[in-house]
Amino acid sequence: MDLWSVRFDIQDNFKNIFSEFVEDFEGYLSSCLFVNEDKDKENYTNFYLNNIASNKIGEFHQNQIWVLEVFLNQKPDINNIIRKLNYLAKELKTTEYFFYGHSRKDKYSNRLNVSKISQKNWLKHNRKSFPIINIDDFYIYGSHNNKNCSVSKIPIKIDASTAFGTGSHETTKCCLKALTFISRFSKLNQILDYGCGTGILGISSKKVFKKSKVTFVDIDKNAVKLTKENLKLNNIVLNNVYLTNSYHSNKYTKKRFYDLIFANILFGPLKQLAPLYSLIIKPNTFLILSGLLNEQIPYIINWYNKYGFKEKKIFRLNGWGTIILISNQ
Repeated sequence: MDLWSVRFDIQDNFKNIFSEFVEDFEGYLSSCLFVNEDKDKENYTNFYLNNIASNKIGEFHQNQIWVLEVFLNQKPDINNIIRKLNYLAKELKTTEYFFYGHSRKDKYSNRLNVSKISQKNWLKHNRKSFPIINIDDFYIYGSHNNKNCSVSKIPIKIDASTAFGTGSHETTKCCLKALTFISRFSKLNQILDYGCGTGILGISSKKVFKKSKVTFVDIDKNAVKLTKENLKLNNIVLNNVYLTNSYHSNKYTKKRFYDLIFANILFGPLKQLAPLYSLIIKPNTFLILSGLLNEQIPYIINWYNKYGFKEKKIFRLNGWGTIILISNQ
């Protein structure tokens, strides 16, 4: 089987959003983030992917510019990839992407580099780039790590593979902080992890509120599959993991049903989902919205005020923010 690589540069504050987004590419296998320490961080517009000489793998180096390499099991449809990338670029209000053949010597900051590569266990290679995460009461680790936490910590075993949510991104960390905050004064029975990815937030909620019933929902069938696998890894027996389509929607869109909803997704979808969330959450209970840039937070709060929600608390980390809203209906 032929393997292909698509590489392009991204700014630091968008690296995890793009890492999640590329998982929708046809033939997607895995992806990795790279940095070039020798590059002048201030000279972003002159960055040229073909001149990379020394890379390090991982997502925790302090760097302004990253290279995201996506591994595919088929020859990429460049036009389709550019269309998808530019959809997200417009959503985030960042520079759009272009592709030129290898014969061109133009230096574009957002130039895609495509190449055929030798076979390798890229999924295993990628997983090694995710270290153990300690955040509040949670200890998050993958199958490639050994559990080695104190008895006071809540262990969460999460494998990323083909879905977003290893605990490493600021949005996920802030959601876990929000969960810790709520757990100090509330006991929750019905929880919805909407856009569950790996299932990390719902799994964490189940371990905090042991008697709760958690529903997991995602638009990506691979995320639904991975959530089920991670539930098994954490010895949680649940059947309510759904793909968001019309067939399953009536199973989780229950009027005034949930005590807590997690939604760690983008600004645009969060705006569109406000009417749904206002319908299915109980009065005086919680909605955690994340995946927001700091400057987007006031707009989303004002928008949700129209649907009967008020601000409870905001968590911020490295340019990203998470809001706890409470229904006052």
